[in-house]
Order: sequence, then C-alpha cells, then structure tokens
Amino acid sequence: MAIAVIFGGKSCEHDVSVITGIQALAEIEKLKPVPIYIDRSGNWFTGRMHSVGDVRNTRVLKKVYMHPGSNRLYTQLGRTAAVIDAAVLCCHGVNGEDGTLQGFLELCGVAYTGSDVYASALCMDKARFKRFASAEGFAQVPYTDFTRAEFNTDIYSVADKLNAVGYPFMIKPSRQGSSIGIGKAANEKELVARVRTALAYDDTVIAEKLLSGFREFNCAAVSDGKTLTVSEVEEPVGWKDFLSYDDKYAGKKAVRRKFPASIDETLRNRIRKETEKIFRAAGLGGVARVDFMLGDDGTLYLNEVNTLPGSLASYFFVGREMNVENFYEKLLSDAQLRRAARDRLVYKYRSPSGKGMKGNCPR
Repeated sequence: MAIAVIFGGKSCEHDVSVITGIQALAEIEKLKPVPIYIDRSGNWFTGRMHSVGDVRNTRVLKKVYMHPGSNRLYTQLGRTAAVIDAAVLCCHGVNGEDGTLQGFLELCGVAYTGSDVYASALCMDKARFKRFASAEGFAQVPYTDFTRAEFNTDIYSVADKLNAVGYPFMIKPSRQGSSIGIGKAANEKELVARVRTALAYDDTVIAEKLLSGFREFNCAAVSDGKTLTVSEVEEPVGWKDFLSYDDKYAGKKAVRRKFPASIDETLRNRIRKETEKIFRAAGLGGVARVDFMLGDDGTLYLNEVNTLPGSLASYFFVGREMNVENFYEKLLSDAQLRRAARDRLVYKYRSPSGKGMKGNCPR
C-alpha cells in the first residue's frame, strides 16, 4: 500500500502542520511514505523532506497535483510521480481540517486518516458544533454567536445576544484553531477590538462566558475502524485565563502538562466516558482530541473537538497503550475500512420503470 503524508496548507496553522507532518514522516519511515507539502498558496510539492528546513526551499522540490477520478500524483508535465492508496493527514486548520481536503481525496479515491467530510466540517465550526453538542446533551459554557453581517448591520440584535451572556467574554473566530484570533473582553472597548480581530479570521464569531477558577482537561481517542481506545486524561498547567498560541507552541514558553492528570477516579472516568460519547455521536474517525473545562461548581463543559490535533495526539498513546507502529496501523486501518464502506455504496440508479431520464430535466 502506497502511503502519503500530507501537511502544510493555506492556513494560519501552517507552521504547526509542517511540524506534525515532518514528525509523521519520521515515525512511519519504514513504510516509505510519499511526502506532500502544501505551501501557503495551496501549491503541492513532493521530494526529500526530512526537516522543516527541507520544506522551506521549494525550489528543490517537485511541484505536483492530483485530480478527481485518479489516485495518481502527477508532475507538472503530467507524468505519474506516485500512486497514492492512503494519506496520513497532518493539515491543521482551514483547507485541511475542515473537510475540504477530505472531500477532495474522496473524489480521488484515496483513503485518508482522521474524520470524514461531515465530522471534520462540523467540529471545525465552533458555532455549529456547540449547537450539535447541546442537542446531544453535552454541557456548554454559556455563549452566543453572530456573523460579520449582523455585527455591521444589526448591532442592537448582537448587543441583545451578548447581554444575555454577560461580561466577561472569551471571543473566538468560529473556524480557527490553535487559539488564533481569540481574546478576552471585560468591557465594551475590549469587546469591539476582540471582535474585529476575530472577524479578520472568520465571518462568524463566538462569544463565550469567560469562566473563572476553571481547570482544563484533554483526552484523546483513536479508532482502528472496529474498536475505540480512549487515552488517559491530561491537564495543561501554568497558564492564565486561556491558552494562547505561544503557550501551546512557543518553545520555552510552552505550557506544561500533567499526564496523567492528578484527578480522582470519578472525574477521570467521567472525562473518558464523555470523550467516547462525543467521538461516537459526531461520527469521528482515526484519532481526535477532546477538550473540556471543569467549572468551579463541578460542571464539566465540553469545549471543542480537534479532528487533526497537533502531533496527531500520538503522545497520548505511544509508549503507553501502544507503540508508534501500532498507532499508525490503527489510523490506516480505520482509513481503509471507511473507504471500503464508501466503495460498497451504490452510485448508479435506475428508476423502477427501468427507464432513464430523457430530454430536458424537469424544472
């Protein structure tokens, strides 16, 4: 089976994605994966990529592309550079984690790791995911959402929504990750500034009630298409108010983590059970990380689901429940089984009369 690792992308999370991609290439080196780097403009490249430095110099890489109906990777001259059976996806954020890349690969007939088009799009859109999660019975921090058009043309309606939640707020773009574009607002001046920042990254804004004295917990789950393995719980520590991009990724400033978290068995089991529940309810695939917040009143809030988490959340499992080979075996098994399920569906239809459509389509 020919495997590709796809990373980078036209996304604010491009740099993080490159790190995840280079890590995945090293971890499955025995499988001789085909590296596919997508630059910030959306161009695809392949070639020797063993480090972040190799990716930066695209002049020595080969520009490639794929097109619907074929699982071949083509050079600019139309020659076959590789045949791709399955892809390990490492593209964080928009144009990679939101269902767009997944949909394209389905049109090409390529199996891919992680969640499908619907689940990826749902979890990337915080506003729609919150409505879905609420309907499924998961507790949500009080919030509201509004669009750019509402903010620019119907500010009184937006004000009514915000007043129903009340200060202070955590303002977020609806479709971004890695804490990009988020900020807290304790008054009107800060609110307007944070909303304008969020609107630079998306057309929909989430305004959540900013909790005080809460703790954050993360838990991951990985599926091989048949069984689901839920990880231990981790707790990020050493941060204040919220985890910024620098807290998550900026070297020495990076937030510390307790893994496993120092919590009692009841809370541990509760978080792990909620992780499995949302994984199944949202129809997730491959690996996903689920983030929770525990209020000072004991309420466990489901914050968000990352369908393509940093480092593919491998550290939750590798060296504990499984080794690195087992981890990727599960991802690829899940990808192949889901593609096989799609292939079994019927894509041709003949009406009961046995007659096809003739003439112009009815209007």
